[in-house]
Amino acid sequence: MQNIIAKLNSCDKLSQLVQEENFVGWVYNINYEEALVMTNDVWKEKVNGIPHNSFLLAAPFDPKNYGKIRDIDKQVILLRVTGSSKLPQDDDMIKMKIDNFQNQEDPFDLSGNSDYDPLTKNKVQFGGLVCRVVGTFYMKNDNLVLGSDLETFYMSTKLNVFMPKGDALKSIVNYVDPMRAAKAKKEFLSLGITKEVEPFKIGTVRYTSTDRLNRDNPNDLVPFTIQPSDFLARRTAVLGMTRTGKSNMIKQTVSVVKKISDKCELPIGQIIFDINGEYANANKQDEGSIADLYKSECVRYRMVNTPGFKPLLNNFYEQIEEGYSVICEFLKAGGSKAADVQQFMNLSFDKPDDINEIKKWERKIALYKTILYVAGFKPAENYKVKFEANEKVRQVIDKEIPNPFNPKDGITLRQAQYWFEILRKNKDHQDVKGWITEECRVLLNILCRKNDNDAFMNGYKLIVEAQNYHTPDRIDEVANEIYQYLCYGKIVIIDLSVGNATLRERLSKKIAAHIFNQSMKTFTEGKDPSNIVFYIEEAHNLIGKNMEITDTWPRLAKEGAKYKIALVYSTQEVSSVHSNILANTENWFVSHLNSEKEMAELSKFYDFADFRQSLLRSQDVGFSRVKTLSSPFVIPIQIDKFDPKEIIEERKENV
Repeated sequence: MQNIIAKLNSCDKLSQLVQEENFVGWVYNINYEEALVMTNDVWKEKVNGIPHNSFLLAAPFDPKNYGKIRDIDKQVILLRVTGSSKLPQDDDMIKMKIDNFQNQEDPFDLSGNSDYDPLTKNKVQFGGLVCRVVGTFYMKNDNLVLGSDLETFYMSTKLNVFMPKGDALKSIVNYVDPMRAAKAKKEFLSLGITKEVEPFKIGTVRYTSTDRLNRDNPNDLVPFTIQPSDFLARRTAVLGMTRTGKSNMIKQTVSVVKKISDKCELPIGQIIFDINGEYANANKQDEGSIADLYKSECVRYRMVNTPGFKPLLNNFYEQIEEGYSVICEFLKAGGSKAADVQQFMNLSFDKPDDINEIKKWERKIALYKTILYVAGFKPAENYKVKFEANEKVRQVIDKEIPNPFNPKDGITLRQAQYWFEILRKNKDHQDVKGWITEECRVLLNILCRKNDNDAFMNGYKLIVEAQNYHTPDRIDEVANEIYQYLCYGKIVIIDLSVGNATLRERLSKKIAAHIFNQSMKTFTEGKDPSNIVFYIEEAHNLIGKNMEITDTWPRLAKEGAKYKIALVYSTQEVSSVHSNILANTENWFVSHLNSEKEMAELSKFYDFADFRQSLLRSQDVGFSRVKTLSSPFVIPIQIDKFDPKEIIEERKENV
């Protein structure tokens, strides 16, 4: 009977955390926040040392006699090593060491004659550790539960301390609260995911930059997994200096989301704003790119015409406002002070509501498109414009046209150029003067390259270079096309590594705003929005701390989750990200930061303060401190390297 009880107790999840062979000391002082541990060199050597920031477990019971202990003692305190502590006898031990060193004749004496006597050597080997109380494990309704604090402590209780290894450490770092796990299933159902999705491995536990003893044997590596539900409709921060593995982490996330989408047969759109072109294009470092890996499911966009890329550009003849804003950027950069140019940059092409103003608007649009034509903006084949001109104006124009035509019937852009040039020549005619509005006067001057006094000016020549940002091959607006691809579950990569920086920012914002507004519209209509994940780099430029929370990017970051939009953002500067966004970020992946300022900002969140020195010093690529929605505390891990070949093989097996 006793054997049966012992066997049942050995299956208890709480007792399984405590590994007797990994005993490393005792707690000699404890409070609600901190525990002081006494350990010994022999015990430390037995477990390959106790690294800084490593986990320890303090238990008031012997795991072999777990069935005999009182219920009040059935708990295990989770500790994190944050430093060393001074034992009361340390001053005497130090004095003893100094005396011994001073009596040494040969610094490399291996005979042992000048060593301590056994009793003294035993005392010298003891030392202290400072540990932060992370929480308390206990059993409740047959579930292993972790409380995030210490309910009570007794100074007389003997707390044995153990170094968790293998399965015990795996259980600790991958622990998910039972209530959180149940809630995640409900959230998945609300996202349209009905199948069970297993957690995905993204790395292994790593405590320190010096990676010698605890991770030397591949069999000792403890996997860290992430819960898929943590990333959909959530905010994820990837923080750290350049070349510390931020892009690698984002690629891992893209592949994880794609696995969820494939396994659940659920479209999950992903859009990557690729600042450096590393996701859209293959590079030697990663032996492939996201675009190569998911060729049939990936759509790439670029600001310049490139084989294999769809044009990120709009058709200036169709997307009037977008094209006009691009042209204005070029005019601003050109610095022309001409009055007509300045007035041109303040025009409005919004369609009026008043039906009496529609004809004037059509005339203005036709004239603007004619300027595009003469400036070299290629139109679609057989493109025509139409507008109305009263009979008196037509009579003036028709006198100079061998074969008169009526613009109301639709005319080619070449005909429109001819017609407007004659109109400009007769601008002072009594039947024409009143018909030319102030805005048309400015446009006619730009078209004919003459000011009001008929003096020469550059006119449309100033906008010729802007034609590089125009394509005649698009009818639908690019933002709407991208949104449709995302609804189909495609991976859309916006390659922003080429093109004007200001235009890149404007296009990115326009695309983001369109996707957000469409998702919100779908939601407010009582329909189910599509699952979409945004990835942005250099996030401080888009969700900076000085931006209004009502701006496109901050609003998307703050409210997007409601509309099934997830955001993964990366930056080197924690302190420059909008405080409201940081406060609402659920998942954190943090590698090396190089300043106390950034660490001070990061330390405001969760238990990242424990890793202050480690984050400042360790510059190892992929060495990250991770806090996910499901994980109750920060875990130091080594992120697996993104391996396209491995993913390709895995996808082949699942076909």
